[in-house]
Amino acid sequence: MESTAAIFMTGTTGQLGSFVLADLLGLTGRPAHQGPIYCASRASSSFEQLEMTATFLGLESQILHRHPQVHWISLDLLNYNEAITALPAKNYSWEVIHAAAVIDVNRGNSGANPNARLTHEVLLLAEALNAQHFTQISSIAVMGNAATLDEENLLEVADFQPNKSKDSLGTYAKSKILSELDVWRAHQEGMSISIIRPGVIVGIGPISASPQELWRRLWHKKLPISTDGRTGIVDVRDAAEIVGRAHRERLQGPFVAVGANPEFHDLLSGLRDALGRDQKLRSLNRDPWLRRMRALDSFKYLPIVGRFFGASMRIMLFSRNTYNGGSGAALLENDYRSSDQTFQEMGDTMRQAFQRA
Repeated sequence: MESTAAIFMTGTTGQLGSFVLADLLGLTGRPAHQGPIYCASRASSSFEQLEMTATFLGLESQILHRHPQVHWISLDLLNYNEAITALPAKNYSWEVIHAAAVIDVNRGNSGANPNARLTHEVLLLAEALNAQHFTQISSIAVMGNAATLDEENLLEVADFQPNKSKDSLGTYAKSKILSELDVWRAHQEGMSISIIRPGVIVGIGPISASPQELWRRLWHKKLPISTDGRTGIVDVRDAAEIVGRAHRERLQGPFVAVGANPEFHDLLSGLRDALGRDQKLRSLNRDPWLRRMRALDSFKYLPIVGRFFGASMRIMLFSRNTYNGGSGAALLENDYRSSDQTFQEMGDTMRQAFQRA
């Protein structure tokens, strides 16, 4: 008789991963996974994110990392052989959720990001486990910027830019494109997959963590400018619900998890107000700043400051992309939460975290 499926999950101690874990355990009102959940962790991993997430959801603070279904395995994800040795030698059928990622969107296009190698190793692990399903947390960063920055552009799930010029892509976008390509190759070889592309996730977490950089800069009044560029955002709870349903029902996608497409000025103002801060944001609009940055393109070769003048930075600041999140909305029990609700509820928690620090 076949045993209950076990899930191997990466990124569980991260912002999105912690909410996905709560969803899998049935702590958010949706069906619970019945088998064990093996969570990869590093020796340096902290459970602070899991405790914050549990408290935010109105749960006992230690329930996520001490839940009887959850088993923690300390290992190096960049070595799948180590993971094979660490996992239990039991007659499980396996499923994999890959939520771990290194976020370095402010580095421009110099340097390297380990996400592609990390995904490759987790795929090798899934193959070795003969995993029945693999869920990849991708990003809207893979959808590209096909239009010039002077144009409005609506991006659909079919948009994917693996051949975009490297000059226009930051290290994070390149790593996510390569990662998703690797998952699609595994699918062509017979692996069942789900792919979810979240926008900028608005959530909560330790104030020193990378996903909380915008909150941190606004709290310390170190973000004095905004632009009329645009990005797609999503409440972390909505993103987790989309991931959970896609995985449970083995829905391939890709699913774009974007609940709103605010201009940066509105996004930053909303986060600032939710924190109760009062600094003024200076708006650097495309006219005339995009033209000025293009005129200074040669500065991208300068050390240290060069990353602020290249094409990837112009795209980050001034892109007018709108992301169609309808594919993700179709997996939600209700519609996406409003931006105002997200800002207020997440901002309350983050404000308290900064005040305690």
